[in-house]
Amino acid sequence: MTNRYLEHNYAPLAAESYATGLPVTGALPRELNGRYLRIGPNPRGGIDPATHHWFRGAGMVHGVRLRDGHAEWYRSRFVESEQGAPNTNIVSHAGRLLTLIEAGKPPVAISPDLAEMAVWDCDGALGRGFTAHPKVDPVTGEMHAMTYHPGFSTVRYVVLGPDGTAVHTSDIEVADGPMVHDMALTQTRVVVLDLPVTFAAAKRRMQAGQPVSDLPFTWDERHPSRIGILPVHGTAEQVRWVETPRGFVFHVLNAFDNPDGTLTMDVVRYSEMFARDVRGPGDATPTLVRWVVNPDRGTVREEVISDHRVEFPRVDPALTGRPHRYGWFAGFSSRGLLITDDVRRDPAEGFGTGPLVKVDTKNGKTETFGYGDGRVTMEPAFVPRPDATAEDDGWILSVVHDATTDRADLVVVDAADLSAVATVHLPSRIPFGFHGNWVADAELY
Repeated sequence: MTNRYLEHNYAPLAAESYATGLPVTGALPRELNGRYLRIGPNPRGGIDPATHHWFRGAGMVHGVRLRDGHAEWYRSRFVESEQGAPNTNIVSHAGRLLTLIEAGKPPVAISPDLAEMAVWDCDGALGRGFTAHPKVDPVTGEMHAMTYHPGFSTVRYVVLGPDGTAVHTSDIEVADGPMVHDMALTQTRVVVLDLPVTFAAAKRRMQAGQPVSDLPFTWDERHPSRIGILPVHGTAEQVRWVETPRGFVFHVLNAFDNPDGTLTMDVVRYSEMFARDVRGPGDATPTLVRWVVNPDRGTVREEVISDHRVEFPRVDPALTGRPHRYGWFAGFSSRGLLITDDVRRDPAEGFGTGPLVKVDTKNGKTETFGYGDGRVTMEPAFVPRPDATAEDDGWILSVVHDATTDRADLVVVDAADLSAVATVHLPSRIPFGFHGNWVADAELY
């Protein structure tokens, strides 16, 4: 049996790699001193194509070291530990590089050269697991997270201080074991996503003899679509639940408070998820929408921001929880998936590139940057220029898969006018994965 999440550039790599003195086309900005890091699932044997889900498997982290206008090295490493295999995100906090996964596993800290790694559970505070998408307040330096475990009937709100210690936790009751991939943070509030992809639905499907994958979550017609809003450092007793338009959200672009007491959330929403394609996100196409949430009235007003199919939203991290104008995204195919070799061979679909997409959320103006025929961008990361005076004054860094060579590049694009700046040519391909971030030297030393 075939499984598209094991084919073409979804297929795992068999071995780790290391290379130095990487060739560069164009001129790398000398201000980029740090590492571009990304991670994704990379299964290592024992795979059953009939049940394998794209989100499963050992993590493999990929890193590119930039310094003084040079690309010094590329390295890939498997990330595994006795307590699990983080495969979803890699972030920096309190001087640590943390590889992350949701649903019950603690982070694994990895050294800046990617050579050493060890479980880090914040002195036991993260023993029940962490999340793939914590949010860092750019003013306080606190890291906010909504963590969960399929075996528990709660979502745990956790706050880590800027020094990496746990400063607040609160358990929030939820039904059915929902998948909580992301969260939202404003200056004064945090938002829990309680949406209809659940562990309970997967269990019912398994008991009924229906197709399931090795990811224990499926679409749940019985579960509501709602969000819970509580104050920063709040407790379960303060949560206000608000029903949202029916669907599922993997990723939040950003959120912010409004003067009238409402809050705004820009999210990528799907009408359903894991309902028919139980092995990956192939059920529906993503839509970028804005939710204006009134907690007092218990209402959500939704409007579509852009008609482009986009995912992996990114905003200037200095504006996390604050009003923003621009978002950068990876462009998607009509099936809501990263464009693969088999899609490229269907000219009737009109595919061939997976562009970078920039959206002005104030007026809906959408611009794209194409990387070339057969070239597909993965998640973009925005890096502000030192002393930037505009929200989009900086660069976009992303890994681009080239199906014509079966290799990857790290591409730098001007974030304001979407012009090409430089391309670092990598020695191998990087499988379609999940999340990547730029980590400046100053964040680690």
